[in-house]
Amino acid sequence: MKMTQLRFIPTISEISAGEVDEIPGLEAVVSYWTESSFSAGDWYEEMSGAWGTAGLVMRRGEEVMGFAVYGPHAYLPHAYRYPVGSLGADGALLAYLEGDPRSRRHLLVRVARDLRLRGYAGVEAIGSDLGRSRYVPTRFLMENGWEAVCRGFKMGLPYTLARADFGSTVEIGERARGFMGRVKLPVLGGAPSPVTLSPNGPARVRMSPAPGKVSR
Repeated sequence: MKMTQLRFIPTISEISAGEVDEIPGLEAVVSYWTESSFSAGDWYEEMSGAWGTAGLVMRRGEEVMGFAVYGPHAYLPHAYRYPVGSLGADGALLAYLEGDPRSRRHLLVRVARDLRLRGYAGVEAIGSDLGRSRYVPTRFLMENGWEAVCRGFKMGLPYTLARADFGSTVEIGERARGFMGRVKLPVLGGAPSPVTLSPNGPARVRMSPAPGKVSR
């Protein structure tokens, strides 16, 4: 009986390169935000060595309930195509959250905790005011305490650069307890502090992106 109950408790863990095919929708999200410069597997392999944890997946048993994709701005070059002001130099970029509202909230708090413990001052996201796919909805970010930094339009559609500045580890822990309830939060691997990266990202991201996988 106890083991049956444990199988239904959601868990959150780091996304690794070897499991990207098990997470529906992840390949399309990574391709979109890297402008086809990477496959999801290649991107997570690169991020693991260059930066650390860049994604979380939430599961209940074998069911994927949601996932988060985040990383340094330079490794998510599609972010630079939006007229929403300058991206902060002291934060990471949350590219996408998948899942129902509750699952996304769990993941959002866990992303903040991970980045705060690695020494980041905050996290940003380019939200879609219309709730378009492959973006975090702006409304969801505002409802969860983020602040709007700048709004802009791309091809006539509104987007908002939003930011969450981190408080203390204690404050983040309190938020996590309030939001998550009975969600297991294992300690993740990855860099203990921000790694100095090229401001332009990896060489193949600096090149004009071409569809499909780029050779290493």
